[in-house]
Formats: sequence, C-alpha cells, structure tokens
Amino acid sequence: MIQKYEHILVAVDGSFESELAFNKGVNVALRNQAELILAHVIDTRALQSVATFDTYIYDKLEQEAKEVLVDLEKQARERGVTNVKQVIEFGNPKNLLAHDIPEQEKVDLIMVGATGLNTFERLLVGSSSEYIMRHAKVDLLVVRDTNKTL
Repeated sequence: MIQKYEHILVAVDGSFESELAFNKGVNVALRNQAELILAHVIDTRALQSVATFDTYIYDKLEQEAKEVLVDLEKQARERGVTNVKQVIEFGNPKNLLAHDIPEQEKVDLIMVGATGLNTFERLLVGSSSEYIMRHAKVDLLVVRDTNKTL
C-alpha cells in the first residue's frame, strides 16, 4: 500500500535545520501533489517575563516570521508547488505543532528539522521533535543534517 500525503506541515523557524526540512518538504509535496503548509510558531513562553506589556516585541517577531514565510512560499512556488499556505501562531510550539495546527489544517504529515540540542539541553527543555513524535496523531518526519556529527 502506497501512502499519499495530501497536507504536509513543515515547521520553520529560520534555523538551518528547518531549512533542510523545508527543502525536503517541497520535494515530498511535489511527489504527492500535496498542499504545503509552512508553519512558524512564536514561542510566547520565552517572552512572557520580558514583554508582558510590550506588544512591540510580538509585532516585530510576527513581522520577521511573515518575511521568512513569504520567502519560503516564493521558493516553493518557483520549484513547482502550487498549493502553499502560511500559518503563524503564538504559543507553545510543541503543543501547536503536535496538536492544534495539524487538526486545524487536516495535516497527514509533519516535517521538522532535528535540533542540535545536546543531552543536557534536552534534559532542561526537551526536544520539540521528540514531543511531536510522542503526541501527534499523524506521521512525523524528522529531517537531519547528514553532514553534522553528533
């Protein structure tokens, strides 16, 4: 049985690893003639102590996210993906990427870049890809940098 994906969610945050996930996501979307959903989640947990009453920081982060997504959508369309959607959300990236966005967008594949967290950092903050793997109800593809040594 061959799995055909129809709605592919790629989590992008401007990192090199998310760029790898984006590139692979474009290829998978082309092979499956699927919708490519580019999602950027602004982690409000990290901002609460700094910007409780300052909306400027939120607006600035949202504008930067929009610029990244516009550029990625343009790249995807230039490579032949015809159905591209942008999603920007504020909140907990783990929950939003594992539950909320996939349900809202009827996602059947989530693609994320592997983070470069070391063992100690994973103990403190946890890996988003690991959380998504444990909690998402759809397939997950974690894209790794094959040139990176662990």
